[in-house]
Amino acid sequence: MPLPNIVTPEFVTTLPSTKQKIKFRPFLVKEEKVLLMAQEGKDRDEISAAVIKILQNCINEDLDITSLPLFDIEWLFLQLRSKSVGEVIELSFRHSEKEDCNHRNDVSINIDDIKVHFDEKHSSNIPLDNGIGITMYYPSLAVASKFNKDNFTVDDVFNMIKGSVKSVYDSEKVYNDFTEDELTQFLDNLNQSHLQKFMDFFETMPKLKHTIKFKCQKCGEEIEYNLEGLMDFFI
Repeated sequence: MPLPNIVTPEFVTTLPSTKQKIKFRPFLVKEEKVLLMAQEGKDRDEISAAVIKILQNCINEDLDITSLPLFDIEWLFLQLRSKSVGEVIELSFRHSEKEDCNHRNDVSINIDDIKVHFDEKHSSNIPLDNGIGITMYYPSLAVASKFNKDNFTVDDVFNMIKGSVKSVYDSEKVYNDFTEDELTQFLDNLNQSHLQKFMDFFETMPKLKHTIKFKCQKCGEEIEYNLEGLMDFFI
């Protein structure tokens, strides 16, 4: 005899990049198992794949999750987590900056207080010289995870840029049908000031971040931590 079906509630959130309304359901035991297995392995690629898989399962929209900007992915996953597990995230911070303390402090954060921050000076359009410029995509989770490491090389920077170029334009035309070799050759001819513009783009692009302030439970010193990105919050 078949067992009864449990009705799963549906929620709505707003996608930060486009303001599109997105319907989703909480993740279930089967999705939580996927996440827990990835967390236990502590491999960023596995965690990224688990996040994508869970979002694909739980979002009730015709949406290409893999192409979404990183901050959209992080926002959506936080909303899923809020409706699936609870609005409060429990974190632990060791007061390691003070040698005679080193106390581990437990801190609670309400997911509703965590926002995607937009820099007013930021633009996805990067002007170069003589009317030539580049329009950028925001890196997806798959692209960003490749470069989320301690030893960030010049080649990494170059490949991050190359993986985020949407189109090239001049005063007469927009170019978006170029080959990878053509794009590589174009970027190879840029100078240092152009490279800095790309770095400014990545530095100021929208980010999921939150500042927490608390008093050390042992020594009483005021502590401030800046959290940025999904990994900092609970993964």
